[in-house]
Amino acid sequence: MEQKHPANIFAEALDYLWNGLGLEEKGWKRLKKGDFKKKMKNGLTYQIWFDRSRYNYIDYEIGHGNVEVGFTCIIKQGDDRLYSFRIEPTTGGSFFRMLTDDLRLNTGLLDTFLPLIKANYLDFIDRFEANPAEALQPVCAPFTEAEDYSWFIYVREQMVERYGTPEQLAEYRRQAELRGTPEHKAKNWMGSMLFHLSHANDVDHAWASSRTKEELDQVVEPFVQAKRQTGQWTQEDEAGYQLYQQETDPKKRTFRVWYLIANPRGLPKEFVQKELEFRWKLFPDKKEEESK
Repeated sequence: MEQKHPANIFAEALDYLWNGLGLEEKGWKRLKKGDFKKKMKNGLTYQIWFDRSRYNYIDYEIGHGNVEVGFTCIIKQGDDRLYSFRIEPTTGGSFFRMLTDDLRLNTGLLDTFLPLIKANYLDFIDRFEANPAEALQPVCAPFTEAEDYSWFIYVREQMVERYGTPEQLAEYRRQAELRGTPEHKAKNWMGSMLFHLSHANDVDHAWASSRTKEELDQVVEPFVQAKRQTGQWTQEDEAGYQLYQQETDPKKRTFRVWYLIANPRGLPKEFVQKELEFRWKLFPDKKEEESK
């Protein structure tokens, strides 16, 4: 088996994406550091830029390695980034592991990226060049996210201001205000956490699914009361607590409790111990790591 360095895998990944997206036919250029870029006469620049983890290595003797890459697809005008599309791992973080178990480039993973980049970035560019306001209609908000939180689109107000209609700008600003409310923040952060925990390998899913509402109430209610008494209870906490009360799925209900009790700073020591006990049941591997 040919032995490769992380830089070789990185180059292979870029070649695969470049060819799979058909960027050369679209008039794009490849920069020396690896980014893909296209400058337009109207002052807009399209760019896909890549990040490499500092902890990349391949050790063929032990049969293990790690090559991590992250990337963002952007539209900018001068120094103003107007539109960003980003895919993120379901396990959290911003880097994807590029190696298969036999230390080759994971082209299967890259194949999952191609249709997402085409649909949410390249096709958007085509629609935007044809009719800017029409292209902006589905994304008149600061953030547009996938239901599974695996990707998001970030649109700056300047883009809607420059290329959208007055009605679209008003809708954008309304969405921005909504995003700042405690209810939206709690729903967004809890939703992201629920998705990542649902896909996490270090969670005891059977334990989380088997907790009753009564058991969970006994855990969370003392934290709620203590935070209220110490002035730590926020509007966002209250919104999250209401989402917990409304939740009907046992596993998600358990995850929502974790959101409400994690990091009990400023509370008496017994709450720190209770949080640890809950954490070790939800994440049993962490107890083993912390006890070593």
